[in-house]
Amino acid sequence: MLSDRQKTLVCLLSTLGLSLQLLQAVKAGENNPPPDQILDNSGRGGLATPPVLKGPLPSNKEGLPTPQVINQAETPQAKAAADKLDNLVEENIRSMGAMFVDPEQVIVSPPLLSALIRVDEVLNPYSLEASGSRAISLHDVLNAAQGQNLNIKTLGADSDVRRWNMISSIGGFLPTLTNEITYQGISGNYISPASAAIPIQNYYLNTSNSFTQYLYKGGSIIHTYLEEKHNYLASKHAVKLVSNDTMLETAKLYYQLALNEVMLQIRIKTVETAEGLLLINKDLYANGVNTMLEVLQAKTQLSRDRQQLIKQQMERRQAAVKLATTINEDAGVDLTLGNPHIGKLRLIDKRLNIKDLLQIALDNRPELKRYEELRLAAKEAIKVAKAPLLPQVAVTGSSVGTFAKIQNASAQTQQTPFSTSGGASATAVSGASSLPVASSGSSGGRHDAGRSLFLIGVDMQWTLGGLGLTSAAKVQAARAEARRRQLEFSRSLNDVYKEVRDSYLNSITAENLIIETTDTVNSSKEQLRVAKDRLENGVGTNLDVINAQRDYTAAIIDKANAIIQFNTAQAQLLRDIGKISVQTLVASTPLNSKSLQ
Repeated sequence: MLSDRQKTLVCLLSTLGLSLQLLQAVKAGENNPPPDQILDNSGRGGLATPPVLKGPLPSNKEGLPTPQVINQAETPQAKAAADKLDNLVEENIRSMGAMFVDPEQVIVSPPLLSALIRVDEVLNPYSLEASGSRAISLHDVLNAAQGQNLNIKTLGADSDVRRWNMISSIGGFLPTLTNEITYQGISGNYISPASAAIPIQNYYLNTSNSFTQYLYKGGSIIHTYLEEKHNYLASKHAVKLVSNDTMLETAKLYYQLALNEVMLQIRIKTVETAEGLLLINKDLYANGVNTMLEVLQAKTQLSRDRQQLIKQQMERRQAAVKLATTINEDAGVDLTLGNPHIGKLRLIDKRLNIKDLLQIALDNRPELKRYEELRLAAKEAIKVAKAPLLPQVAVTGSSVGTFAKIQNASAQTQQTPFSTSGGASATAVSGASSLPVASSGSSGGRHDAGRSLFLIGVDMQWTLGGLGLTSAAKVQAARAEARRRQLEFSRSLNDVYKEVRDSYLNSITAENLIIETTDTVNSSKEQLRVAKDRLENGVGTNLDVINAQRDYTAAIIDKANAIIQFNTAQAQLLRDIGKISVQTLVASTPLNSKSLQ
């Protein structure tokens, strides 16, 4: 077994041997091998891990400048490359920093088409498949959503159905009118008991006009009206609920579009910076200052940044399509931000504490009002189900008119001869004196006449179908439905408490994130400068600059996210306390206790 001292000596000898081999190769004028083909100690061509040698590649397959053999890094060319790196870093910091007017506001400018990546030979790299574009503001999209959103229109139509159902139930308080006309023609022979054939040919007209007014119908009239009224009011609160949700969704999509616009700007600047870093690393490599590894690292970073830019171009367009679909407008028209300034927007006064917000929610949340109306409707439905078990009282009246051709009583006796089947004959039957005909006041002959009958009375009925079992079971079902509505109200109340508290905490978190991300941006900006200085002084590496650039980009994105997240949290809190609307979402002053009075 070798002692520790012997092991150390073996390692030193091995290192010394490798150094002598490399020195001999340099003296013999041999070209430096590429980094991925350095021979190991055995000389068999395997990969080894000695220090990476600076210098050119044997073949120029990457389109790099012709390498030059330079012994010192402190050359005019290297100094020029370092100056380019200085300018690139400063320009990157300046351009990205200019996007933020202050720590709580970001400027979104339309990008240059030349800065974007063309994903298709025909499509515009910014609006892609869109046939046109239109600038919009938050106020525009909120108004459009309120008047055009299909969910709001659908619930509005359902509310109209409920309203007409309520109006129809009012008819139960009014009388029922019945009008009937009967016209009959009579033609033929009437055989009397005396075997006399009496010819009859006349018309008969009957008219009937009646009404029925229920004084009491088991209570079903009044309670049916109240049930339909509460259902109609519940449907109105449902429209308000979906309107609130649509306002929130529209605001979120607008801010999401703004965020995608900001990130598109950041990705463009990142690609430009990566392209500059690649050119600088090629220059440094051509002057023998760095290795091919740094060039490949720069190319890899540029490829990643270009991929992110392509992805961001697609996400920005998709965000515009989602917003257009929500406000029910043509998705073929690309929506862009009309106002380039996106800043922190406080919508609710900080002086309103959680107790105040919960009380406002209890007074304004449409879900609570809707379930309360449904609960009241269910209570009325119980009384409607009881109505068949109770008696019904109604006032009825009718007027009946009859019209026909009549023969006056003073007319001559009608002679109707008849004969038997055996051939025997009989004398005429005298009918005028024995038939009850109406007297019209005329002197005689057939003529039209009419008379009327009048009827009025009170009707009471008490009907128990199936011995009342069917109606009794319906009463119990209605009571179970009422209990279900009460449970839904309680569940909705718990949800309201939870949502308000969550939104309140999210708003506080988002506000503090703006402060913290601002510190992160300042810190990452300084780290980028330090990484650049370390690289110039030979202490750092190109990878340090790339990582610092990546961290700075991520910090800028986090800061933009924090501003959008705060605005979204404020809109969410407005919705959760039931005060979201076009006016409150674009108000210049936050909602406070004075404005609630």
